[in-house]
Amino acid sequence: MICFSPKALSVTALSAISTMSIFAASMPNDENLANQAKNLARMNCGAQIEYITPDGRVSRVTPAAPENSEAAALIMEDDTVSCSLSEGETNFVIALPTPALLDRFTFLNENAAASGDLTIAVSNYRLPAKSSKWTPVEGTIAFSKKRTFDLSLLGVEAKFVRLTFHVQKQGRIAALGLYGQQSLHQFAERQGHLIQVANTMIASRAADRVNFNFANTYARARVRFVSSGAVVDSSKMIDDDPTTAYTFSPTDSHPTVVVELSDVQRLHRVSAIYDMQAGRLDVYALSTLNGDVENFDGLKPIASAVDGSGEGKASVDFNPQGARYVALRWTPNPSHAQQGSFRIAEINAFGNVPLALIDINPPLQLFANNGKILTVLPGEGGPDLSNTLGTLAIPPTVPPVSP
Repeated sequence: MICFSPKALSVTALSAISTMSIFAASMPNDENLANQAKNLARMNCGAQIEYITPDGRVSRVTPAAPENSEAAALIMEDDTVSCSLSEGETNFVIALPTPALLDRFTFLNENAAASGDLTIAVSNYRLPAKSSKWTPVEGTIAFSKKRTFDLSLLGVEAKFVRLTFHVQKQGRIAALGLYGQQSLHQFAERQGHLIQVANTMIASRAADRVNFNFANTYARARVRFVSSGAVVDSSKMIDDDPTTAYTFSPTDSHPTVVVELSDVQRLHRVSAIYDMQAGRLDVYALSTLNGDVENFDGLKPIASAVDGSGEGKASVDFNPQGARYVALRWTPNPSHAQQGSFRIAEINAFGNVPLALIDINPPLQLFANNGKILTVLPGEGGPDLSNTLGTLAIPPTVPPVSP
């Protein structure tokens, strides 16, 4: 499998593009998409993460100052890049730009190798990781022999979320997710000012660039073709949620998907999360679809990744090039028994954009109070609101309006 370090996520050189249309296409006409939640634990949402290892070392990753830390992988876009969990107690503190009402927390236990238990605590104030003032959520959650975790946080409000892993057997985790009220559609609308962007300048510093996944619903991508399965569920492969997956037919010898991006984008990496099966993933980057979209005979993949041990993830890096369509074709390893239908959870296609072009400010928030909707208008003070956990809501701020 072709892999790279978390550092490469933020230091890949940004190529000059005369004019790049980032979000030109319209959103797919599917009412369910408006209800799909955006992962808030992402650098493109302004999230930060603090990583405290069992020996007490602390590292912090922010959008403005990404460090060479394993934890950077957990708030970037690429769920195929993971962070180690050593034996003992490891703490992650995720900081959101403003308090948010949360519904779910997710993560991947890579290869289902790590075992131990997890506790979650929240706060609306920055606290030391060891502080007793954190408000615990739920109880102790055991994790072992399971790859995907999807935990309810319904009704929890937080600006800071502390994840404490008590690890008995070391392993690696990936794809931290915090989902709440913000939808993929809302996130795309916030980026509307990027529809026409002149990227003639070079962002020379790593801190001025961010890896951006163009193969996602929030980037107004859509699934153009699948070789089998229930087409209506195909958006699960680009919904920013690795706990949902699209299932191909068990008789499909080459499960194939074509994702149409919003426009021609300059890409340098494609990755995917899928069932833990051995095989080969061929990746195609295409400017146009000629003739039969199902026919890949004669087409040369831009890169291929061999997953010989069935890790359930693959990634390929290549020289930056423009593409409107990204196609993935899976060939199972014939020497390994096929374990039912093949499923793809997430597809990512990465390009670099200047951080300054990403709107990480949250939209004006609405708060419910005794069944009435209260809108905090510009210039007005916000009320004191508390949720059932006793954390104090901070009044929302109005983001600056760019010219």
